[in-house]
Amino acid sequence: MSNRSPEATVAQDLEARGLIVQWARSIRTAVDLLNSAREKTMIVTELALADGNWRDLVERVNCIDINLSTSILLVTSSSTAELWWDALECGIDDILPASFLASRLCQLLQENSFDERNQ
Repeated sequence: MSNRSPEATVAQDLEARGLIVQWARSIRTAVDLLNSAREKTMIVTELALADGNWRDLVERVNCIDINLSTSILLVTSSSTAELWWDALECGIDDILPASFLASRLCQLLQENSFDERNQ
């Protein structure tokens, strides 16, 4: 059993692929990071953030005029069919159980050619 936090596990796995990992605990920080992004971006959010929730984040991201490919993933320990439909209707690309976060992110990166070695 690893003593690493889920964030450390994800960061290590993604950084090993040559990707930059930046954490944002609020919508404001996420928007600031997106506004300065120069490459394809994947946003991973939880249900609640310091200054809003996943739905608020999606609305803000949709208002940003950026010319980047951006995917939004929702991480939750409990998901219902209602949450799935609501999230997908609002623009979430996928919902991930927290326990599968690192492996699923790596899989999505490969599928979407986010891995710089495939570009």
